[in-house]
Amino acid sequence: MEAALVGLAGTTVGAVTGFAGAWLAQRGQVRIQQEQRAHAEQVRWLDDKKGLYRDLLIKLYGWHDSLASILKDEDDGKLFENRSTAYKWIVEASLISGDEVRSAVSDVHRALLHAQTAILDDSSTAEEGPDQDVQISKGELVSMISSPSLRASASATKPVA
Repeated sequence: MEAALVGLAGTTVGAVTGFAGAWLAQRGQVRIQQEQRAHAEQVRWLDDKKGLYRDLLIKLYGWHDSLASILKDEDDGKLFENRSTAYKWIVEASLISGDEVRSAVSDVHRALLHAQTAILDDSSTAEEGPDQDVQISKGELVSMISSPSLRASASATKPVA
């Protein structure tokens, strides 16, 4: 009788241990799959962001160039078009960017609006010119979106093999 109880206890412990092991293995597999999906999603968005940031910078430079041409009394007549297109790309970038990039884009946008107001109202009293803040903000945005930490954020969640 004692042998039967020991056998029953051993079988019960073995069954519980097997169940726990299978549960842990399944949980680990689910975690790996989730990380792989998250990594694939980030890599996909990273590719989209490259083109988006390129187009955004081109449009911001276009808006700035139009303001600079007005400042030099060589109005190219494209201010409204360039500003409208830049707004479109600012909104696009804000939809898929992180907080840091979104903040940098907002700074450039604010600087461009301030410079535009100063140029169109001819109220510039700064020695550096009304577009000095624009140059600084654009430089910060360019360095932020081309920084290794932004590109590394996608590789920070590489799937576990």
